[in-house]
Amino acid sequence: MAGMQNIREGLTGNITKIIVVAIIITFVGSIGWAGFFSQGNANIIAKIGSKQITSTDLSFEAASQQFLLNQRFPDQQIEDEVLMEISIESLIRKFGILDFIENNDLNLTDNFVFKELAKDEQFQENGRFSKQNFDAYARSNGFIPQDYLNRIKQDLVLEFWKQSLIKSSFLSEEEVQKTLVLAEQERDISFIKIPATNFYKEVETPENALLDFYNENIAEYFTEKKTRVNYLSLSLEDLKSSLEINDSDIEEEYQRYADDFDTTERKSVSHIMLNIDSGRNKGDAIKVLETTKSRLSAGEDFSALVLEISEDEGTKDSGGSLGVTDGTLLPTEFEEALSIMNEGEVYGPIELNSSVHLIKLTQKEIPAPKSLEEMRGQIEEGLITESALDHYGALLDKSSDLVFSMGSIDAIAEELNLETKDSGLFSLNEVNQDLNAAPILEIIFDTNLDNSLIELIETSDKTAIVFERSEFQDEKIIDFSSIKEEVSQDYQSEVTKRIANDFVNKTLADLTEGQDLNSIASRSDFKLETYQGLKRDSSLLTSEAIASIFNLPRSKAGNAYGSSIAKNGDYIIYRLDSVKNTGTDMDKETRKDFSDYLTDQRTLSEYSELLFAVQENSEVTRTN
Repeated sequence: MAGMQNIREGLTGNITKIIVVAIIITFVGSIGWAGFFSQGNANIIAKIGSKQITSTDLSFEAASQQFLLNQRFPDQQIEDEVLMEISIESLIRKFGILDFIENNDLNLTDNFVFKELAKDEQFQENGRFSKQNFDAYARSNGFIPQDYLNRIKQDLVLEFWKQSLIKSSFLSEEEVQKTLVLAEQERDISFIKIPATNFYKEVETPENALLDFYNENIAEYFTEKKTRVNYLSLSLEDLKSSLEINDSDIEEEYQRYADDFDTTERKSVSHIMLNIDSGRNKGDAIKVLETTKSRLSAGEDFSALVLEISEDEGTKDSGGSLGVTDGTLLPTEFEEALSIMNEGEVYGPIELNSSVHLIKLTQKEIPAPKSLEEMRGQIEEGLITESALDHYGALLDKSSDLVFSMGSIDAIAEELNLETKDSGLFSLNEVNQDLNAAPILEIIFDTNLDNSLIELIETSDKTAIVFERSEFQDEKIIDFSSIKEEVSQDYQSEVTKRIANDFVNKTLADLTEGQDLNSIASRSDFKLETYQGLKRDSSLLTSEAIASIFNLPRSKAGNAYGSSIAKNGDYIIYRLDSVKNTGTDMDKETRKDFSDYLTDQRTLSEYSELLFAVQENSEVTRTN
């Protein structure tokens, strides 16, 4: 299927990105959403088509969304309810697509997933994918291997399906040309610049006006809430750094690894594929491959013939490699042939649905476990993580008990052998990293909180905080007399804008009625300036002003006017003088890059539309 071939041509590095994100999400989310994360207690929160969304899925998605939102908006706190709703909607769209893919037989095979995983060196054994390495890696990061594999597979399916849309998207030359002309269009303008100070001089600040302005905008003149807490930080990473693993434990774990190591014979397989379609029947395809097989027998290179003949675009650059099989991963027809083949032998043609293949057994090997020294670092990290998680859980339990039984945070600190930290007095705009979590901030900035109350809160990065508020300053109205100067400045600024806008609107009305920009400039003692060859990416004006100029109708050049504010705050009134279309002489390479960019933008838009369309056309049931 052509669609699957396009999927297999996904961008290099996707698997690494997906794995890295999965690990980040694990550490970001598994504690913060502990109420959802337990595998044993995962409950169904929604159904879409044949797919069920569990609380565990929500845990991962919430952590992912929180991570992404923190990257985009590092200074903003996202309420849990909002984050949950965003996450559920995202999951509904994702699982809707997965259901659509499954129903239309567009899923990726496990073999293909393993092949992608094998691109990451940490999962390799002698240059090939090692399930043992993958399982060990998953466990060392707190995953059940199969769950981890399933999540990676889901993300791969979605990513590679999106890439298939990109591969199949197409823009006509006419569309590219029209967009190119618009993108590279240049405009000439004439303008007058009116300094903001011209209007500022007109503003008077009588006491009664300032008082009225202060009362009308009283919400702007409040002090910030400020708080101070004493706290303890319970961190998994701190525990990991303090732990040591005995050699005997490492050796014992290595022995388990060696005993469980799969020594099933592995076969590296390559193929040459021809599609059967309306342009070629099965008999013709078989003849081509029989001729190809004869050429191989005559000594021609298999990889060279893959490049010349094979129609599997996803394997051409790797000599037709289908990866490694243990006898179960490839189609039955392939596996049966491989069972009687010798290393280096070519077999076929083999018919599969709408394609015909030659397969080559490139290598046979019986894998062997790595040595103790090779595995020592990985095993030690896994044992440390496992032990730290146990210690962390015990520490949380003990801390929870102490919060209810101890009368002070200092007593808890002494019992836990931890150091009490003092946050100092701070506002919401001054939060340190330890306390920067929505559940904590909600409590410590609560006006009604008893300062003697000790709380334990788990954050979203395998950290918990035990804290006690020691000081709180509620927000209050700032007296007018103490900020009279600030109010005066705000008032002047507001009135200045009003006067300036009135002047600009009156001037634009005069121009529309037939007055000339030159005469208005002379009458008002403004300098008339021109700018030729203004482009959409110009830094001359603000982006809003540039957009406004390019929205003026080109047919009214000489009679089209507009206004904007310059980057320094001055006011600008401009006239569109002429429009020049360029971009027709762009070199071939640049033109192709531009076309690719447009195609990517269209595809992303179409993909987003598809996500919502699938959701709209699927039966969605929320159970919780």
